[in-house]
Amino acid sequence: MDSPIAAALRHAAASALPEGAFLRRDRGDALFVSNAPRLCADGDWTLALNRAGFCCEVSGGLLRLWPGGTWLARLEAEYPQPPDALCEGLSRFAGLTPEAGSLALFALGAKALEAGAGGAAYDKALRQRAALCLRLNRTEPDQPTRGGGLYACALLNFIIKEEETT
Repeated sequence: MDSPIAAALRHAAASALPEGAFLRRDRGDALFVSNAPRLCADGDWTLALNRAGFCCEVSGGLLRLWPGGTWLARLEAEYPQPPDALCEGLSRFAGLTPEAGSLALFALGAKALEAGAGGAAYDKALRQRAALCLRLNRTEPDQPTRGGGLYACALLNFIIKEEETT
């Protein structure tokens, strides 16, 4: 798929990395992986990545990247009105601070967009996470609302479905 969201994510991440660093789709729960720590030990690129809206973690000499809350907020701002029934049902989570699980889920959806495959698996993972968050919000009412980022993930699901049909 030729998704503008996937292209914007890749461009922003690549622009923040040191020259010569590779940027590949992660096989785990992150969106991208890079060899930046092996090329540039000073870590100035981490600040650039944070400014570009990414959360990052160094492990085993590699850098793993997730889209941060900024990317989710941008997508939510583009769709103030829910475009489908699933988005409508999860719109109660719009504007909440994204949780780590939602950031990983968003990364999974961005990988599906970039690869042009995995939409069904993403839809299933989204619905499972939404069910869990809704259940926890009912059973633990004294805890802060869980599920921040789910509306953006639902919007991403909508976009994946739209791109699969075109």
